[in-house]
Formats: sequence, C-alpha cells, structure tokens
Amino acid sequence: MTSQSKYLNDQRILSHGYKDETLEQTVETIKERIRRAGDKPHVSVEKQLIIVDELADCPYGQFLLKNQGLDGDWADYMICHPYTGRISGIDPQGRHFTEIEKTLFDKCPSFLATQERSVHFTKIIQKYVREGTVLASLPCGFMRDLLSLDFTGINNFRLIGIDIDPNMLNGAKELAKQYTLSAKVEFFQEDAWNLPFENKFNLLTSNGLNIYEADDNKVTQLYHQFFKALAPGGLLVTSFLTPPLDIDSKSERDINRIDQNNLLQENIIFADILNSKWRCFRSCSTTKVQLETAGFDDINFVYDNARIFPTVAAHKPK
Repeated sequence: MTSQSKYLNDQRILSHGYKDETLEQTVETIKERIRRAGDKPHVSVEKQLIIVDELADCPYGQFLLKNQGLDGDWADYMICHPYTGRISGIDPQGRHFTEIEKTLFDKCPSFLATQERSVHFTKIIQKYVREGTVLASLPCGFMRDLLSLDFTGINNFRLIGIDIDPNMLNGAKELAKQYTLSAKVEFFQEDAWNLPFENKFNLLTSNGLNIYEADDNKVTQLYHQFFKALAPGGLLVTSFLTPPLDIDSKSERDINRIDQNNLLQENIIFADILNSKWRCFRSCSTTKVQLETAGFDDINFVYDNARIFPTVAAHKPK
C-alpha cells in the first residue's frame, strides 16, 4: 500500500478507495464471486460476466470496478453529462460512448435523479449569493456546485471547499482557476465528522456522504457537525436516497416514473456485480428526524421526478 492510499484509508474516505491491485486482478475477483453466487432469479452468471467485461472496457466502468463508488471527478462529470456528452455522444477524451456508458449516464434511474438533484441544488444556493456571504461545500469534490454560480454584481463573498481527499481539493483548485475565482476560495482538508468550524458559513451544501454511511447514528452526528459549522440563520442544503420498493414496501419512490428495465439493469450493475458502497437509503421521515435531532428547523424537501434523490433544505435557527 502506498503512503497516500494508507493515509486516505486511515482518514475514512467512504465513497472510493485506492486499491493497490491491477484492473485484471479486480475483474477476476469480481467474476469469481459472481460464479460462486450462481444464477439469480433476475440475472444469470453469464449475463453478469458479460457486463463486467463491458465495464472493464471503458474508463468509468474501470473506476467503478475498482472503487465501488464515485470520486469527485466522476461525480462532477456525471452531473455535467446532460449538457456535454449526452449532446455530443463523445467523452472529454474524444471517445464515443460505449453502450454500457450510455446505460449508466443516460438511463440509470439513480443517475438521472442525481442530475436532477444538481439542478435543485443550484436553484436553492443561487438565492444565497449576496454581499458578504460565506458559502461552503462538503465534500466539495471539484466544487462545481459553488464555482458555477452567477456572482454578477457581487464583490464581497467567500467560497469554502472542504474534502478529506487531497486529489479532489487539487481538482477544485484547478476548476476555480477556470472560473477565475481562485482569489475568492479557501480549501480545507478535513474529516466531515470532526470539523473545526463553528458559526462560520451562511450556507453549507453537502452531497454524497450519507448515501455511503449505513449507520443512522453516524449520519445524525454528521448533521450535528453541519449545524455547528453554520452561522445562526444559516442553511444546510443536502440530499439522500429514498429506499426502493424491494427494501421498503412503503417506499416514497414514484414507480410510475421509473423505467423498470433500466432499474433492473442498474440493480444488476450496482448491487449484484459491484456491491456498490453508495446504496444507503433513508426515508424523508427518517431524514427529517435526524435533522431535527441535530437542531435544524424549517425543513423543506424538493423532489426529483421519481422521488429517488430528494434535496432537503434545513435552517439553523437565528
């Protein structure tokens, strides 16, 4: 294990890791697990092995196979995809998308919900762009959620990027240069569950932590950290994944707005094949209780079309 990967693992990165093994080794390990499990009622071993090879044949699939989740780079690309690759059919390296990539970026219900979620975030955050504001993103990833905002006519503001992964902070610094906002941005490498900030931010945006954490108590503790970091009257903008029908018979998802073939394909890829790390689900009622326990009030939900990945805005009392 390299010193960097040991450091990152020790610092509890939830969404992705840095495995010191070749792609071929990872693929063979996954295939062997699939063979041992045998055919499933909804998918055969043969079909799963074909999908593994398809994933191994494209950059995004390779990352998923090795990491079981997304880092800030791929999360940023997925959110930008409707305005770039979906239109051109070509990725940033000039490659035409493979069929498995088209399935992932253009058809998977959770991915479509994530892209909708990003739009909701932007609309809410933009309202907090004003003189003297301090906006933070955690985990910031490449921090496009703040850097892409319209700051026209606003001169006095600060943007704070917080992430445990130094690679993401470096990527965010480069994106800040592209947006000519480097002078307005500060970056901090911190663990979200142990933040040094208190009463500092007017708005804190957070996407991509609670969906990797299965322990409800730890998620509530996370919201306590967010509450502490916000200034009185500050706003938390976060999100969560609602449970699917096969996990919760009272699922809040709108099944009429979810293509069942695409949903099955998503489940085969992320549940059966990848054992993805990001499948930690919570209802709106559970999320509301967690936020209230942390001290938040005036809690409002904004839903994507299928109610898969709701956005929630919660205030810290003044």
